[in-house]
Parts: sequence; structure tokens; C-alpha cells
Amino acid sequence: MVRVTIEPQAATNVKVLIQAAVDNQLRIIEFGIAGTKAKLQELENRLGMASEDFYRQFSEGKLGDDMEYIRWAGEYETLEKLQRDYDDLRNTQLC
Repeated sequence: MVRVTIEPQAATNVKVLIQAAVDNQLRIIEFGIAGTKAKLQELENRLGMASEDFYRQFSEGKLGDDMEYIRWAGEYETLEKLQRDYDDLRNTQLC
């Protein structure tokens, strides 16, 4: 867990403002995760493979470099980054 310590003269107000900003960013990331998952689901349905399986095979060079595969890999990597960012923010404690 990351701890953020706030010690200005108006610490209470600053803490409230920062918590509101964190909460807002979490909502933005949640929206991004939902959109990315929807794109991945559409690709999975159309191409008949789970994204995890696709990404493993693509990373191993077994699928080639079709533009749709590159897009799919990008969406998969985006989802992983969004989920890491979300987890990092959720596990941040304001003090």
C-alpha cells in the first residue's frame, strides 16, 4: 500500500480535495476498463479465441502481424495497464 501524507496548514481541506480527485480518476479508469473489455469481447467473439490465449500466442510470434492482431494486442495491454493503475489508486491511503 502506498501512503500519501498531507501536512499543509489546511490539511483537512486538501485531503478532501485530493480524495475527490482520486475518486474521480477511479471512475474514469473504470469507464476505460469497461470500454476496453467490450472491445476485447467483440474481438474474442469475432475471432473465436480468449484474449489471454490470443495474447500469449501473439507474444510468442505464432499468429503473425495482421493489423487486427496488433490492435487486439494493444487493447489487451491497455486493459492490463488500466487495471494496474486502478489497483494502485485503490490501494493508496491518504493520511
